[in-house]
Amino acid sequence: MLQITDLSQEVLLQIIECLLEVDDPEPSKGGKEIADDSSDAISKLSRTSTYFYKLLSPYLFQRIVMRNTQKSGDTLQFLVGSGQSANVKALHFKASASESDADDDGKFEADLPSSVHGILSNLASFPNLQSLIVDFDFEQIQDRDFGDLIQEEDDDRETEEQIIEAERKQSWRALQKQIFDAISKEKSSHIRHLVVKTCPLKATSLFGSEQMNKVQSFSFEVYARDEGAGWCTNTFCCFRHYIANLDRYYLDALSNVTRLTISGHADGPIGFTDMYEALVPLRPDHLPNLRELKMAWYFIQDSFVDFLSAHASNLERLTLNHCFMISPAGATGDDWDDNEPLPDDVPSWYRFFHTYASSGPSALRHVIITPENATLEHDDDTEQVLKTCREQGSARRAFAYAEIDDKYGMLFENEEENSKAVRRGHDMRGWEELMYVVRANQQKMS
Repeated sequence: MLQITDLSQEVLLQIIECLLEVDDPEPSKGGKEIADDSSDAISKLSRTSTYFYKLLSPYLFQRIVMRNTQKSGDTLQFLVGSGQSANVKALHFKASASESDADDDGKFEADLPSSVHGILSNLASFPNLQSLIVDFDFEQIQDRDFGDLIQEEDDDRETEEQIIEAERKQSWRALQKQIFDAISKEKSSHIRHLVVKTCPLKATSLFGSEQMNKVQSFSFEVYARDEGAGWCTNTFCCFRHYIANLDRYYLDALSNVTRLTISGHADGPIGFTDMYEALVPLRPDHLPNLRELKMAWYFIQDSFVDFLSAHASNLERLTLNHCFMISPAGATGDDWDDNEPLPDDVPSWYRFFHTYASSGPSALRHVIITPENATLEHDDDTEQVLKTCREQGSARRAFAYAEIDDKYGMLFENEEENSKAVRRGHDMRGWEELMYVVRANQQKMS
C-alpha cells in the first residue's frame, strides 16, 4: 500500500503549502504559541514521525509567540538550544500585566521574567529573525480598570522625574520600560520589521534605540476602547500626549525605514480631529527613504501634506484606510451651501488632493483609499447627481468627512457633509488631479 512518505518531497511540500493555507489563512497576523499543545494540521502531521518533524520544522517554527511568563521564556530558550531557532523568522511577543501597582518591595506579579528578558536582549540567537511584534494585551483588563489605568489627575504633562517614578510603581508602565530596555540592549540582530501594537499610551523615559536604525518596516497601532462609562480612549490626556511624542519615541530613530504604518482606532482616532485632537508629529525631515506609507483611523492634518511633499521623489504608495477630513462646519463653525466651493483655508479633500498633486510627487504610483466610498444620505439631489454622472460615464467618489463628539469622543461620519461634497464635485476634481499625476508616473515607469 502506498504511504504518504512514499510521495516525492516536491509533492509533500505542495501538500504542506495547502495545509498552511487552511491553518493560517492570514500569516501576517501572528504565529504559533509553541508552549501550547497545538492542534492544527501541520503540528499533528509533524508528530507522526521523525521524518515529518524534520521536514516541517521550518514551517512549525517560522512564526512563534512568546508571553512574558517564565514558562514561555524557558520554552524559547530551549528552542535556541535545540538548534531550531534558525527557523524562526517572526517573533510575536504578547505582553500582559495586572492593573495593580507595585508592592512594598517595588515588585510586580508581571515583571519581565529573566528568561524572557534574555530572549529580547539577545535576538541574535535567532539568526534569520526578520520581524518582531511587541503586542500589549489589554483585553484581560476590565473596562473600569482600564479607565483607571490611563486616567490622569489633570491635563498637565508629567515631568521626566514623574515618568521615571511612575515606571517604578505602575505595573504596565514598568513592563513597558522593561521590554523596550531589553530590546535596546540588542545590538546585532537582523530585525527588519518592527510592529508595536496596543501600546500602553503612557509617557516613557526610553526613546528610540540603535536597534530602530536598522528597521526597514515599522508599524505602530494604538489600542483604544470605551472604558465602560462611554468615554473613548481619545478623551484621555495621556492618549493625545503619547501620539504627540511619537517622534521622540520612534520616528526620530527610524532613519532607514522604507515602509511605515501608523494606525489609530475607531475609539481613538488620531490627527486633526478638532475636539480631542491627537496630532501625529510626522516632519518633512523624518524617514528620508520612505517608499510606502499607510495611515488608518486618521484625520488629515495640514502638516501631513508637507510631509508627503517632502517625500515627493521617493514615496511610491500611499494607503489611507478609514481616514477622514474634519467636517468644514466642525473646523470653522460655519456652513456652506453645496453649490459654492469651500474657501482655501477650510479643510477639504479637494485641498488635500490638489496641494499634494501640485507638489509634484514624481515617485507616486499608487494611492489607495478605503472604504471605496463614504456613507451618503441618498437624498434626491445627491441621487440625481450620481445618476447624471453614471449616464455621462464619469465617476463621482465620496470621500469621508467626520467629527468627534465633544464629550465622549465618539467618531461620527457626517453623511450630510459627504453628500454635499458629492454634489459640489470639487473633491472629485482634486482626486482626478492626483490620479493624473499617478497615471503619468506609472507610464514613465513602464
